[in-house]
Amino acid sequence: MPTAIKIISTVNLFLASIFAANLLLVHKTGIDVPVSGFPLISFINLAGAVILFVTVLTLLLRMVRLVGFIRLLNYVLLLLLGLNILLMAKYIFTLYGFFTIVFNAVVIIYLVGVRGYMASDKAARYFTQS
Repeated sequence: MPTAIKIISTVNLFLASIFAANLLLVHKTGIDVPVSGFPLISFINLAGAVILFVTVLTLLLRMVRLVGFIRLLNYVLLLLLGLNILLMAKYIFTLYGFFTIVFNAVVIIYLVGVRGYMASDKAARYFTQS
């Protein structure tokens, strides 16, 4: 197994756990978010955790047929994280809002790199070897 697959799997599980923890934190403490944006922020956190976990399963189980779908899901997650940044821009001067925006920006940069790796020849060789 290539080192890049191990790193991507580990980082994805770490990021998925942060998204799940953020979802639980928002619901448990009732952090001050607008009523209209609260369900959307919850959905973005849930989708982030699920998409990153499905990406890990696809990589570790070598599901060749799902690689294109995973790249599409990464695009969807990138768009959702951009929307989350726009929703949290109102709260940039709060500690929670600032860290959410910075975390989403870091995850966006990371996912662009993962998408690039999934399109590379090294990843194609990993998925096609027996």
